[in-house]
Amino acid sequence: MRATATSTVCLIDSQDACVPMSRPPLSEFDLIERFFGARFAQQGGRALAHAESLGIGDDAAILAPIPVGEQLVVSADMLVEGRHYFPECDPQSLGHKVLAVNLSDLAAMGARPLGFTLSMGLRAPREAWLTSFSEGLYELASDTGCALLGGDTVAVPSEAPEVFSVSVLGTVPLGRALRRDGVCPGDQIWVSGHLGDGLEAVRRRLAHLRLDRPTPRLALGEALREWAHAAIDVSDGLTAELRHLLTASRRRSGQPLVAHLSLDALEACLGPLLKEAVAGKRLSPREAARVAAVSGDEYELLFAAPSEHGPHIEERAKALHLPVTCLGSVCVGPGEDLLHWHDSKGQPIPAHEAPGESFDHFRTPTAP
Repeated sequence: MRATATSTVCLIDSQDACVPMSRPPLSEFDLIERFFGARFAQQGGRALAHAESLGIGDDAAILAPIPVGEQLVVSADMLVEGRHYFPECDPQSLGHKVLAVNLSDLAAMGARPLGFTLSMGLRAPREAWLTSFSEGLYELASDTGCALLGGDTVAVPSEAPEVFSVSVLGTVPLGRALRRDGVCPGDQIWVSGHLGDGLEAVRRRLAHLRLDRPTPRLALGEALREWAHAAIDVSDGLTAELRHLLTASRRRSGQPLVAHLSLDALEACLGPLLKEAVAGKRLSPREAARVAAVSGDEYELLFAAPSEHGPHIEERAKALHLPVTCLGSVCVGPGEDLLHWHDSKGQPIPAHEAPGESFDHFRTPTAP
């Protein structure tokens, strides 16, 4: 990749005048070495723990053998400028986010991070921007033991959005992964953290930690291997992820599973921005709950577990300083309607008042 931007330095001529001179633009290999090479090469981690392992800097990475009794978990995701983040997004936060959203997928599987690859489509290398971006990326990679293993860079046209693609690797004990198709009748439906601030931040065009620097729930995901039947991360909105869980579990079990959910419980896990909107009378509690139900970019864990494990889940979440909320339960029911919302008295909420559909890249989302 060749950058199109140039920078200048000043030379002093014999008349003491400052003469601008163009500095050669960064080449692809300069970019990789300066911002991702030496620092990430020293990072280490489980993926590169073997003496014969090899990280970035060659045609391909060579990983340490996976321990006996573990399985490899692989996920990939893309972030597109203007679609998944604002163009003015702080680059350090963006560096964090491009890895965090992928680590969230590992958390949903109950997996431990191993390593990742990063591919970027950039309009032109900006040195200060790349310095900040790589710092955010390195900080999260180091904190989670996730080694940079390689990637690619490509130049995109000046009018095109920039694109980031990450593939992440993790490991999980053999047969212990949290799949989305394991929901059983009688399971309770739980969600971690607070919901709704992602969409509210987008609507108000705010720089917000929930939107720009999500926290992958890796420790909770590993703990849930002991108690949960199924899990998924909330990237496209609560209602969409609930449908994914139930649809996959219906297909696997052959049972017509449905979820009965409490709108009051959903109101109890509103994020600070939505609580502020309710306090300021800009939204009613029910309107705020409908926003929370469809808000994407949350990266919390939505999971199903037998009711007897509820106390263990709450105890572990408390130790992690992470709130969890039981939204309802699963049973076998007739019809194709997967989600049934109820009010504080247990009465069904009419469909036109219930939370709508969540984000879909290829459809116009229903307004909450």
